[in-house]
Amino acid sequence: MSEKEGNIGYWYSLAAKTILKYQDCNTGLIPAHPGSDTWVRDCTYALHSVWALSLAFGKQDTGSPEYSELRSRTVRGVRGLLTSMMGQAGKVDKFIEQQCHLECLHAKYNTTTGLPVVGDAEWGHLQLDSTSLFILTLAQITASGLVVVQTSSEVQFIQKLVCYIHYAYRTPDFGVFERGDKNNRGIRELSACSVGMAKSALVAIRGLNLFGSDADKDAVIWVPPDMSRQCNRVLQNILPRGSSSKEYDSSTLSVLSYPAFAVEKTDLIQGCKRLLRENLRGRYGYKRFLLDGYKTVLEDTSRLHYNPGELKQFEGVECEWPLYLIYSWLDELFQGDAERAAADKSALDGLTLRDEEGFPLVPELYYVPRERVDAEKENRGSQDRVPGGKTPFIWAQSLYIVAGLVHNKHLTTEDIDPLNRRLAMRPRVAPPVQILLLSDTEECQEFAEVHQLPCLSIDNTNISVVMPTVVEKMWESLKVKRNTQSGVRQRVSSLRTSMLYQHLTHFYLSLPEYASKYSFYNFLDTEIMIQSTIARISYLSRNWMFPGQPVLAVLLTPDRCGEESMVRFLNSMKSGTILGVQVRLSSAEDVLDNGFKQWIPTAPATDPSAARRALRFRTSDSVSSLSEADTASSPTDLRERVAGVEGLEGKLEVLMEHYNTHQTLPERPLAVELYNKGLAAHNWKVARYCAAFHLLTHSSISEDVNHILVNQKQLSLGTGEGEETISQPPGTAEFIDALKRHSKEDIILFVLYQEVISYICQMIQGSISYFEGILRFRLDRLIRLVALEVTGSETDLPGLCKLTPIQLYRVISGLFGGVTRPEEGCSWGRRRRVDGVLNRVPANFQNHVYAILSRCHGIRAGTLLPSFPLVQEMTPGEPQFAIAVNNWLDKELSSQRRQLYIETIVVLGSTLKMISNLPDVVDLDHILEGAMSAFNNGNHGNDGNNKVSHDFLMTPPTGKCGTLSYIIEAIAQFC
Repeated sequence: MSEKEGNIGYWYSLAAKTILKYQDCNTGLIPAHPGSDTWVRDCTYALHSVWALSLAFGKQDTGSPEYSELRSRTVRGVRGLLTSMMGQAGKVDKFIEQQCHLECLHAKYNTTTGLPVVGDAEWGHLQLDSTSLFILTLAQITASGLVVVQTSSEVQFIQKLVCYIHYAYRTPDFGVFERGDKNNRGIRELSACSVGMAKSALVAIRGLNLFGSDADKDAVIWVPPDMSRQCNRVLQNILPRGSSSKEYDSSTLSVLSYPAFAVEKTDLIQGCKRLLRENLRGRYGYKRFLLDGYKTVLEDTSRLHYNPGELKQFEGVECEWPLYLIYSWLDELFQGDAERAAADKSALDGLTLRDEEGFPLVPELYYVPRERVDAEKENRGSQDRVPGGKTPFIWAQSLYIVAGLVHNKHLTTEDIDPLNRRLAMRPRVAPPVQILLLSDTEECQEFAEVHQLPCLSIDNTNISVVMPTVVEKMWESLKVKRNTQSGVRQRVSSLRTSMLYQHLTHFYLSLPEYASKYSFYNFLDTEIMIQSTIARISYLSRNWMFPGQPVLAVLLTPDRCGEESMVRFLNSMKSGTILGVQVRLSSAEDVLDNGFKQWIPTAPATDPSAARRALRFRTSDSVSSLSEADTASSPTDLRERVAGVEGLEGKLEVLMEHYNTHQTLPERPLAVELYNKGLAAHNWKVARYCAAFHLLTHSSISEDVNHILVNQKQLSLGTGEGEETISQPPGTAEFIDALKRHSKEDIILFVLYQEVISYICQMIQGSISYFEGILRFRLDRLIRLVALEVTGSETDLPGLCKLTPIQLYRVISGLFGGVTRPEEGCSWGRRRRVDGVLNRVPANFQNHVYAILSRCHGIRAGTLLPSFPLVQEMTPGEPQFAIAVNNWLDKELSSQRRQLYIETIVVLGSTLKMISNLPDVVDLDHILEGAMSAFNNGNHGNDGNNKVSHDFLMTPPTGKCGTLSYIIEAIAQFC
């Protein structure tokens, strides 16, 4: 510590010269650089140093004029941003309802007026990281004892901002760099920085009283329980990437450490930081991302976008930013690594410029001068750079002051993190999950007594048992109280149905959404229900974040109490653990003592008789969700024909014949009647087809689709030229229309698509590792693969429909998990077919493709994958490159041939260094033809081509006479 830096007055003087002097005296706003507009993000970061200085002076003398001034400036600055944003409250309402990027808060405002400065479509305004940073900062400042929010209307607006950001996990935006994808073409992306900052903001503001800890509860902010956990899951799946176009992104430093501390897994944090250091750090700071042309001398500043293939010229000369070295310095201070912190500070001392009084000024960036570009590209890091952009860069200058205050012991890390966000990565003790068994008949009560299970009648007076729809209304009542209701329907989430709701002295508890008889038909399978319950227990254990213990209600019904699987499941809970998760069979008293209680302003309007009808889970009951919408009679002749046929299968044949002949769906009441009889008889073929005849829709289908997509996977419906890829979250109506389009040729696909999606979603929730190497789920091909596995024919969908839901789930999970059918042993033909249908590629596959494309004009596998512009504007690890390669491979109709292409690429990529000259176009078909010819000569003499192709497909890659040896031989011949 130098003598002057050890004096807090030095840091005040530095802030006064570089930050405080630019704060507008009327609005309180601080511009991004002297004379410019105010960016929300930059201003918020600028206020971090003002706030930190106030804390430092407060530790020494709360009576000093600097202490009062800095506290006042902090409040004025945050309120200035709040006032500007409240001027666009209408946009917040519209965005919550529509999530349209043109109806969002602006990213910047006029510094002297606080008003917008550019139009809605004239800037990439949707920057959820910026709004989230503001909420996080407001929460931290409020927790430190400064009261910023002063009126109930301001509380309501902050509550709206929570609703504004809580779908960040599935909302692409323009991100920290304001231009979306790195080609600057206005394509919004799901970015790690936005998702991580939103997650941290939601956790920080939850339950915070904006008027102060002792004030009225009306200023307490509520946060939908599952939203931060959704952000957490998506963030973990995006990292270490920055977004779909940025393989590495220095902005993720702000979510790995100060200020967000959004990542909970220590190994993921360390791995990400290591990759950022290895790929982006230089002598002058960090590159923002690879192939970044911003502010380089090679950039054409006459246009905002880059032309196809233009990014390659920036490779190796991307600007380096001291800002991100300051983030690294702060991180080392929080980690307590004095040696590394000193090294970062020393590096920064050499990068800061000095004013006439010797105060350090942090420049925006360092660039390579034009005359040194070629030498720098030839030898990375060899050339001296010069400062560019704005000096001081106020965002960086502010964080430099914050880090300097901590480094020189004027503040501790605890001082600037009163909400303890830095502790997010500490191991969390998972609470036991309380299981509350419920019964609605004396028969079930007697069953529980025989098996010594605590069981509560739904007629009890302590806790009212309600359906999830009632919980949804309870949360809506909280929104109404906060004046934040929106037109967006929210799924009743796992965490919401696992807490008690309290109004006055009465309590309410919801069943999980799959417990109703109105659920999609697959949940009427007892084993699927049990599996869903186990998955819910696991989810609650991993994600519970409230005081007390989660509660999961399990309903006992007469038909299920008699099933052996249900008895085994209930007995397993008596052991105290299920799949390693601690569970506790609890009484009503235990639940009231240990459960988390959410206060609600008004008692829900419940209909006990309706709840009882929904709770009584008997497959013989009528499924009114199908029948209530249409009570008209079916045509007499069709009804008479159905009535005249014996057996459920025969009756179904009549309806199928009617549909195939007339291409019209049978009338609803007739199919509903047969649907219910099919469920009662456990005839799943009849139940599925009749559900399809009524276009039965899974109530959570759009949420399941969104869950798959935000986990960085895609879906496709249909096949051939009409195959439709879904890569962005659709609305429910939009997705149902897509289901209708792609089930015209075979109506059963309408429900099979939904059933398979629900199983994939459930597997993702259990473990994303099931799907390593898989980018897209091609549902039509997957369903037909299951049919082939089960019936021997990929067109036998009626045969597939005979499976119980749990059987279908197990076949699908077995395919993704690599389970081989016993009668086929380790058939490589089957394995190639399965991997081809699942779109699975091996580790490092994209690197092999990229390496090959870097040395030729393209790769042909039926169709051409050209190297331009892919290699010129993408890096091998970015998701967009993987998507481009996957789209090319998907043009091959044969799944087995697709896998042979992949095997050939891996071999070629692995031996590329030994090949001096590649042809202009690498033709994989020629290589495979040569390999099969050599295979034929070595093993089969002159057998026909079809026989050779079949035998080659059935041969393992390695071992004696493995296919790889013949592929290597062919590569040597053609390359």
